Amino acid sequence: MYSIISQATQRNWEKLNANTDNKLMSRANKRMSVKNILPLEYFSDSKNIQFIQDLLHETALNNWDIKDVLYTIANMLLKEAKISDKKYVKKVLGCYSYHIITELLNKEIPKNERDLLGLIYQSFLNEGKKNIIGSYYTPYEITKNMVKNLNFSKGETFFDPCCGSGAYFLALENADPGVLFGTDNDPCAVFICKINLLIKYKDREFEPQIFCVDYLEGEENLVLKQKYDYIITNPPWGAITDKYIMPSQINSKESFSCFFVKAFKQLKENGCIRFLLPRSVLNVKLHKDIRGFMLNNGNLRKITLYTSSFTGVTTDYVDIELKAQEPEKNVIVSTDEKSFFVSKKSFFQTENNVFSLLEEADNSIINKVKSNKHSTLKNSIWALGIVTGNNKEKLKDIEFENSEVIYTGKEIDRYKLKPAKKYILYNRSQLQQVAKEEYYRAPEKLVYKFISNKLVFAYDNTGSLFLNSANILIPKIDTMSIKTVMAFLNSELFRYLYSRMFGEIKVLKGNLSQLPFPYISHETDLYISSLVDDILNGKEAFDSKLQDVIYQVFNLDEKEIVHIKEALYGKTA
Repeated sequence: MYSIISQATQRNWEKLNANTDNKLMSRANKRMSVKNILPLEYFSDSKNIQFIQDLLHETALNNWDIKDVLYTIANMLLKEAKISDKKYVKKVLGCYSYHIITELLNKEIPKNERDLLGLIYQSFLNEGKKNIIGSYYTPYEITKNMVKNLNFSKGETFFDPCCGSGAYFLALENADPGVLFGTDNDPCAVFICKINLLIKYKDREFEPQIFCVDYLEGEENLVLKQKYDYIITNPPWGAITDKYIMPSQINSKESFSCFFVKAFKQLKENGCIRFLLPRSVLNVKLHKDIRGFMLNNGNLRKITLYTSSFTGVTTDYVDIELKAQEPEKNVIVSTDEKSFFVSKKSFFQTENNVFSLLEEADNSIINKVKSNKHSTLKNSIWALGIVTGNNKEKLKDIEFENSEVIYTGKEIDRYKLKPAKKYILYNRSQLQQVAKEEYYRAPEKLVYKFISNKLVFAYDNTGSLFLNSANILIPKIDTMSIKTVMAFLNSELFRYLYSRMFGEIKVLKGNLSQLPFPYISHETDLYISSLVDDILNGKEAFDSKLQDVIYQVFNLDEKEIVHIKEALYGKTA
């Protein structure tokens, strides 16, 4: 269902004549992994880890089919619930041609797991399979939070289009099984989900309305034609293949965006949709399309930030809620510690509609800074550092004949460069990617770290070379010299603005181009440049004075400055 790389990445590699085989292997290493990862956050009781490990070992030793293992334990759980002889239960089991493993029937199974079958299945799936199918089941604390306060008093319907083993259904309270609907493209997951529902509602006679359907492709199933009061899920994350018809609003081919747009159209009037999504959906340029959809359809009501993580997944995540109703002015932002309102106007302050979750004080400062007449870096010169194509072969630790120094991102410090540690033979025809010669040899240029959680710019007037871990900027800002521009970029204020406006861990040209550089007098420009010269000459103490000058340029008061410093460094006693 999902591709290993995006089309944009493939185009870039082809443009650079890159060795895509090696790159694909690197990208696909998780997808090819055969190791099993126990989803520790999914256990109800950590004492059951040993049971799962023993079952893994026993299954491998006897070469049992995982479907038969699940079928056997499902029968044991149904018997324990005293419903295994019910006709409606037998009807569900009769749809599957799995087999009982008699050797397992006398095994003592845990009685205190919310989703034992789902836990077993997740533990059996190797890392590669989980990565390909996007199968990371949602921990109970998250599902419980996402379904709390739902009202089923009037027979409201609930739909999970990526239901897996039914984690969201298991977290529901006061919902009749007749109002629950789900789809998943994994037959094993659908089987588990049905069994879980039968056991959860063991006192009710019903057939679970769970269907094995590819949600993005299946149109014939009736469950995909109905509308629902609640649609809540954790969708797959990753690019989709060309076999799917993309929603007209989505250009990124991101699977969760496609799921979201399709699911939103299935909401009843005043219905509610909640999706668990990677935190990057809030600010990464690629996801501008789904942010725009959320702002222009229904009412973006709430964003919840989580601090926990899934085993095998390093991405932070959020859940986002929309309602099918007229939009309101504010969105609720919720964290473990507090909840607060954010004006949706702030989401229109950047070109990419970044969901900058700013409190009132942050919005006030940003609006004040941007309210003055200013210029931007949009008309400046930008360049990437050198891509050698083979750093091990072409970069040396010692000087050699006709070589020259080349700086990397590691040598970039605030204002000035640390000593270079690498040497290169600068033969442009033998390098995979190079910028124009005039940019490297410019009389003055700024260089900055690309991967960084803060802005770090250095000054170079030596015409030196830089590797692609460093980017080049030759600024063109009215009323400012290059050193003054660097002073603003290295300032506490601009570091604060960048983090609050964009929330990126990468320093991107598109974001830098939106920062506001005020018009200043010639005298102020000369004064700031002189302070930069002092710092470049080793007088680091002048940096404090430089910070004060930049705050004064924007007429920020003491309270605002304290807020900025606390945002950057935390509160001080």
